[in-house]
Amino acid sequence: MRTSGPDLANIQRVQKRVSQIRERIFPSADGKKGGERTFTEVLNKIEKKERTFSGKIGRNTNNTVNLNGKDPVDLEDLIIRKSEKYGVDADLVRAVIKMESGGNPRAVSSAGAQGLMQLIPSTAEMLGVKDPFDPEQNVDGGIRYLRDMLQRYGGNERLGLAAYHSGPSRVDGYGGVPPHPAVTHYVKTVQAIVGRTRTNKY
Repeated sequence: MRTSGPDLANIQRVQKRVSQIRERIFPSADGKKGGERTFTEVLNKIEKKERTFSGKIGRNTNNTVNLNGKDPVDLEDLIIRKSEKYGVDADLVRAVIKMESGGNPRAVSSAGAQGLMQLIPSTAEMLGVKDPFDPEQNVDGGIRYLRDMLQRYGGNERLGLAAYHSGPSRVDGYGGVPPHPAVTHYVKTVQAIVGRTRTNKY
């Protein structure tokens, strides 16, 4: 009578899988075993890869947004196309999107602002944006509004950003950036992001 022994093929598959997991958790610089990344770091990296949109916005990235089963939208390509079309610095647009929504096309603020560039419904309607959660429409409308705010204040980036965030009536009323922590933080942070990007370009 033949006795059943261990399933060597199955054992080998398990060992291979263990090795793959180990290499993902403890890779060295050359991709081999022996690195020191923590398990949490690896999980975070995997989670980012598995998201529809990673949230990372920057030059020379291939970010895509995929909503409601539609064809994926290359956010970086979208930013470049619309920025060139309306004559707005793409680095500034990236910084505004990062600050406004973190790159989440479904973002909704407590004030009701929606989408990548956080358009208030009344502003979206004024801009002809029918679906603020559609990346193409949102970015197109948001860049046009940002352009208008910059032009209103003679290209002054600080005032343009303050108006984008809080509305031109408040900027006009204060004769400059409204002295509210939320507004000053917004303007400073966006300009800091843009400044780092521009510095790294040269």
